Amino acid sequence: MVYLLLFLILLGILLNELSKKYTLDRVYFNRSFSKRVAEIGEDIYIEITVENRKIIPVTFLQVIQELPSIIEYKFQVNKIRTKDFLYHTMTFFLLPYQRIRRKYLATCTKRGRYVFGNVEICGGDFLGLNLKTKSISLVQDLVVLPKRKDLEKDLIPYGNFNGDVSVKRWIIEDPTMIIGVKEYTGREPAKTIHWPLSLKHHKILVKNFDFTYENNAMIFLNVECSKPYWIKMDENSIEECISVARSIGEIFHDRKVPFGFTTNSLIYGFSRDENTVYPGMGDTHLQLFLEYLGRLSYNVNVPFEEIIKAFMRNNNFMISTYVIITPYLLREYIPYISALDTDLTKVIVISYYDENLGLLSPRVLKYSLRREKDVAFIS
Repeated sequence: MVYLLLFLILLGILLNELSKKYTLDRVYFNRSFSKRVAEIGEDIYIEITVENRKIIPVTFLQVIQELPSIIEYKFQVNKIRTKDFLYHTMTFFLLPYQRIRRKYLATCTKRGRYVFGNVEICGGDFLGLNLKTKSISLVQDLVVLPKRKDLEKDLIPYGNFNGDVSVKRWIIEDPTMIIGVKEYTGREPAKTIHWPLSLKHHKILVKNFDFTYENNAMIFLNVECSKPYWIKMDENSIEECISVARSIGEIFHDRKVPFGFTTNSLIYGFSRDENTVYPGMGDTHLQLFLEYLGRLSYNVNVPFEEIIKAFMRNNNFMISTYVIITPYLLREYIPYISALDTDLTKVIVISYYDENLGLLSPRVLKYSLRREKDVAFIS
């Protein structure tokens, strides 16, 4: 009996020494998500897998993850919070060739790109002494999309107190080749009136267009709020504009209108030059556009007028509709927006605040966003 006890003690000491020496050898960690792009408030499952692929057990293993603190984790864990990160600690005992999976539920209530940082694993003997540490580079991100806006309710036509201007009228025919004139019926845009012939024939005549390509659109999203841009950053109005951009893009997608997107925002997870999605169609195109919106920051990459200038300089295809979404319509933008307005294009400007909208051409469709004070005034 005494010999058996001594044998067990020696065996325990031997296993403990082997465990200390080889504790982190062939120990693997993996983290996966039920989805990498999610809606606000949507449940996301985070699955953790820890595996011991050797014959020696791991008597003590501690895993410490760096997680974004703004996400709500719906489980009880030992959490140490900082301003931006949460450190989640898990402790395991792994048998030979054992694999352990744990699934956690989380949700996020704010749009953005959230980084799940590196992982540190510590192993040692049964008492947690003589630890060995190894860092695992496992930077992963989760993108939370902006909320949608009810454009019929939330957009206020500038200069139209009745508010009877539907977003359905945004998708218009694409005039690219004039083949004649026809009599004005009251439904054609005023900019298609052929004034010289109207005066000659004493009646209003409009240009009759041939259709040489399909409707397409380009969405310009501005995050600049002042000149210079670092003086003011109105996060609430920028966020509202991002939501408007999503709703407009989904309208174009539903109606099978090719659309593109460009912005002067610094987009997290992409290079400084990757700020444009060129016009296209389909579910993959829509998902790329939505992910761009989720990754948008409030940081200004370049002044907004530079974005318009660069697009006009590099654009080698015709755009029929330009949609410009901005928190503030600064006076510096007016000449560049006016340059987009031609007989062959339609320009729509949506500003969170309606200041300076009156400086734009009457041919430009102008909207401001309904705010809480507007709703209170109406009620």
